[in-house]
Amino acid sequence: MDLKMSLLKMFFLFTLLCLVTSEQITPIKEEILDSTSQRELSWTSTPSKAWQEIRMKLGQDTAHTVYQSCDPKSKNQPRTLWTNWLPRNDAHELLLDLQFAQDDQTPVIIQVLESDAPLVKLNSGQERNEAVAPSAFALKGTLNLKDVEEHLHHAENRNLGMISRQGFYLGFTYRGSCVFISSVRLFYTKCPGLVENHASFGEASAGSGMSRGQCVDGAEERSAPMRECHSNGTWSDLQGSCVCRAGYQSEGNICTACKVGSYKPANDSGECRPCPANSRTLSEGASECDCEEGHGRLQSDPPHVGCTRPPTAPLNLTIHQLSDTALILSWAAPADLGGRVEVLYDVECRQNTGQTRDPWQLCGNSTFILPQPTGLTETVANITGLHVNVNYQFSVRATNHISAQLDSSGSVQSITVLKTPVQIPPAPVATAHFQVKEEKWNMAPMIAGVVSGVLLLLALIPAAYCFLRRGYSKLRGDHDAELVPLQTPVVSYRRTEDPETATPQETNSAFQVLDGASERLLCGIRDVLVDRSRLTLGKELGKGEFGAVYEGVFSRQEGENVKVAVKTMRVGIYSHDDLQSFLKEAEIMQHFDHENVVKLLGVTLEREEDSSIPVPLVILPFLKHGDLRRFLIATRYGDIPMFVPHQSLLRFMVDIATGMEYLSSKGFLHRDLAARNCMLGDDLRVRVADFGLSKQIFSSDYYRQRVVIRMPIKWMALESLSESIYTSKSDVWSFGVTMWEIVSRGRTPYPGIPNHELLDMLEAGHRLKQGECDDKLYEAMLSCWHREPSERPCFTALAQRLKALLSELPPLEASMEAHYINQGLEAASANQSSTADPEPEGAVGNLYLPSPVSCVPPKQQAERKEEEKEEEGGYMVYNKSG
Repeated sequence: MDLKMSLLKMFFLFTLLCLVTSEQITPIKEEILDSTSQRELSWTSTPSKAWQEIRMKLGQDTAHTVYQSCDPKSKNQPRTLWTNWLPRNDAHELLLDLQFAQDDQTPVIIQVLESDAPLVKLNSGQERNEAVAPSAFALKGTLNLKDVEEHLHHAENRNLGMISRQGFYLGFTYRGSCVFISSVRLFYTKCPGLVENHASFGEASAGSGMSRGQCVDGAEERSAPMRECHSNGTWSDLQGSCVCRAGYQSEGNICTACKVGSYKPANDSGECRPCPANSRTLSEGASECDCEEGHGRLQSDPPHVGCTRPPTAPLNLTIHQLSDTALILSWAAPADLGGRVEVLYDVECRQNTGQTRDPWQLCGNSTFILPQPTGLTETVANITGLHVNVNYQFSVRATNHISAQLDSSGSVQSITVLKTPVQIPPAPVATAHFQVKEEKWNMAPMIAGVVSGVLLLLALIPAAYCFLRRGYSKLRGDHDAELVPLQTPVVSYRRTEDPETATPQETNSAFQVLDGASERLLCGIRDVLVDRSRLTLGKELGKGEFGAVYEGVFSRQEGENVKVAVKTMRVGIYSHDDLQSFLKEAEIMQHFDHENVVKLLGVTLEREEDSSIPVPLVILPFLKHGDLRRFLIATRYGDIPMFVPHQSLLRFMVDIATGMEYLSSKGFLHRDLAARNCMLGDDLRVRVADFGLSKQIFSSDYYRQRVVIRMPIKWMALESLSESIYTSKSDVWSFGVTMWEIVSRGRTPYPGIPNHELLDMLEAGHRLKQGECDDKLYEAMLSCWHREPSERPCFTALAQRLKALLSELPPLEASMEAHYINQGLEAASANQSSTADPEPEGAVGNLYLPSPVSCVPPKQQAERKEEEKEEEGGYMVYNKSG
């Protein structure tokens, strides 16, 4: 019964709030005086007896008090009728309804005399208003009351202005021959209580100034809610705002608590979300979901990411015997990673001589586990320094970052190597036994045969392993080669070798610099990592924040040389782990096959004298038109003398959106999407390129930057700037900025805004201005910059939206357009190599020029240098999360 009553009360409250917040708000009229409701008024006349109080039906259905002043002899003499002292209550502004009749057009003067208490003697008040009847009754000897009633005039809503004292007198002064005051109604207006945008306001008197509202239950102030009550009893527009706090969502103008099983993490206008995987809430109004038992969440994990748990034990723990004192321990990743991407391995070595029944003891300092015993990311370890007549037990423990938080020691897989007979105490977990027993050859023939077979099998294992490794060891036999510059000004490099030592069996020198890399990695990158000798570098084409780009020649195979672009990777690779991580992702990127994504031809490595870590050289197809930003700037400044029509710009956007749709479907985050990283082919098709900051995400749907690197600040999404979090929706934000670059023809975003001020500006709701594009296209850009990543469109939806906008424009002859643009590009290229100054010529409107030429006036050259300087400043060392 109590629950039913509670629900009814809630329904009534909700209905009341909806009614109060309706647009049809009726002002409240608070009455101070109504002369028709009192039998006697006893008002004061000045001079005395100049006004008479009578009762009659004048303009009303019943008799009531009426005042008259009719004396032709007193014409032109002021006669004032004063009401009694009236308390103002909470009135601030007085309004009057007056019903009267007069015999001429002399105005009735309305006065207000303020005082904090009744006065003994009334002086003249302040004139606040006056009233004149539109027609007058006739005063001929005997007064005709019917004629008076027919000429009654009702002056409504006369504003008498503001009052500030505790009370006042109301006076009526008349100088004509005859006047009747039938009724006096004095009142003030109030604005009714109101709930709007989660802010509640009580009743307020007109003229009382600004009123401060209160946030409704479940809401918090962003800024103080304020509004003013106007004279007509209506509210002014709301200033300030309230938002539903964490754990509450907006329903109309109220905030309701999130139901059990849902949450809302922030003070905003968002909705409650279902709890992510392996989490729950036990009460309403939750701002986050609690992890279920056995699961946890790191402080750095976003609230929308499900809770995770430690991984299960590693699989297929195997020993590869290299010698009596060395072996390789390998294993497979756990079947269940606990919902996380990372998995770390700890390797433990224990030994027992077999002489006693003592428990296993940790191996001594003479035994080494390489590359390290704890925190391994690869599934292989080298163990050296073993003794011949000692039994060993090896355990591999799998953990992740959540293990320590849950105080979990991790799941273990163990394997035992027995070299002497011994009773081994039971291991705490399931153990596989790999036994090598040294026994005298005095057993029965059948046992001897079995032992011989076992020994033969054991001999074959290291032999097979050595055979498999032979291919890799061959890769390490190549000698170091020196890179020698040939000539200037165009610097080229060739590989110098001793022709007597070079043989057809010469191996891939790129593998030399990967000594210590895992066998698994070497197998994976075999197809993408190429020999440095197959690549010849030419002139530098450009230099950016992450390295330089060179022209080059790549020998794919014997007798086949192709012109390529070679990009050096100098940022983000600070350790061998970084290098191996990059090569793993290059292994995946080599399989990209899409017409709007630049194809990765290969990667090679080059050592530098001042660094132990080689520099990756990324080999890409050579696209002579270069990047899209330079092309757009060249058309704007006249290097390419043409006007690129809106249709072409939209096609560029469609190409980029389609390429990013493909990359995101492969689980790749670009993280550096911009016009400068999109290449323009001879067919005018744009291809997404430059995967220097790309990351592949697996079971998680986001990537968190954990190291300090230089990042493209002005292209980064809000959550990337504030929390170093990257998702496919942060790539969508960057695509919106890229669209703005395209329509502005290569201008730098947020011109004049320093990098360190950008986050505060975006948090305040500011975005790039519309510029030279239509409303529909700008709406598409704005959708990419929504504060909530989940509210941004995906690349599939963006591609469809842009194609629809393109279909609304008049079609262009694609072949003629391609011919003209290519012709312009060739003219620009020819001009760069010429010393002659061409005749300046520009494009007008949307018309093509008869023939392309190239020229940049000196003033525009200065503007360009300033613009390029601002573009270079778009990067800064950035890592918000540390």
